[in-house]
Amino acid sequence: MAPHAMVEKKVRLVIDDSAVKDSEIGRKGTARNAILIVIGLGLGALAGFGVGSTSADRNQYNMAVRDGKDIYTKINTVSKQLDEARLKVREALDSSQGGPGRQAKANYAAIEALVALERPFSAGEFSRRRYLAFPTPVVDDLFEYYNNINLLWDKFAALGAKTAGQNARTSLDKSAAAADELIASEYGLVIAKAGDDFVGGVVVVKRKPAGEEPAADKKDKKKEKEEAPTGVTMLVSSREGGQEVEKTLFTGQEDFLEKYGDYVIGVDKARSMKTLGTSANLFGQHRADVGELNGIMEKTAEIQGRLIKELGKINMLQETGMF
Repeated sequence: MAPHAMVEKKVRLVIDDSAVKDSEIGRKGTARNAILIVIGLGLGALAGFGVGSTSADRNQYNMAVRDGKDIYTKINTVSKQLDEARLKVREALDSSQGGPGRQAKANYAAIEALVALERPFSAGEFSRRRYLAFPTPVVDDLFEYYNNINLLWDKFAALGAKTAGQNARTSLDKSAAAADELIASEYGLVIAKAGDDFVGGVVVVKRKPAGEEPAADKKDKKKEKEEAPTGVTMLVSSREGGQEVEKTLFTGQEDFLEKYGDYVIGVDKARSMKTLGTSANLFGQHRADVGELNGIMEKTAEIQGRLIKELGKINMLQETGMF
């Protein structure tokens, strides 16, 4: 009997790494997906912040544009009141100045019209506004304009109070008459002797008009003129409208000490105003008040012109839309 044949058996070990690879891939994919999610969330948050920030800025800008349009409309309305007030201030100023053939006086009708004008702005008119669309100089002008308007209306009220009532007006009218006489007149000083002393007297003076004298006067006064001091001849009187005598204006003549009675010394009216015009001081203060008003008014009108021009540009702006 033949021996059993030896059968060679081969064992093949098959290593299937698919499970390992799938697991590893799964873990790596999960990590990658997590990173992508985080990045996505981050970008989304940044994008959301950007949109939100842009939206807020746009909203602020739109509100600023709306405020600009409102302020432009308001100032256009106020400008009509200011123009009316400006006209009345000029009338009051013109009346207070007097001039050739006119008497300086207080213009009560103009002052009453100023007091009657309604105050244009309420308290805090331009507070809580958004000025994002406004150039800085425009904002500065706006608040100076607001302050000047309120200052003007305060001064209208003060001027009205000073000129209210018959007693106040009577005193002011008398002072105006004195001021008018002071403005129209020129003054001089004549020298005289009082015992051993020299004294001066204030007189009204005016230059003698040029012209021919009557023939008889020429003959009678020929000798007097030859002896009289040389210089400008002035007509001198003790009061306005009083009897006049001729004297020579002193300009440094050497014979002054010998013939002081023939001379008149000019008085600097501007420097002597307080002394000469004591009775005119009340009206002088009135004229100063009106002059100050006019100065503030002209400055405010200038600012108003700039504001209307610049705010007109803002008024033309369009509000921005949303995404």
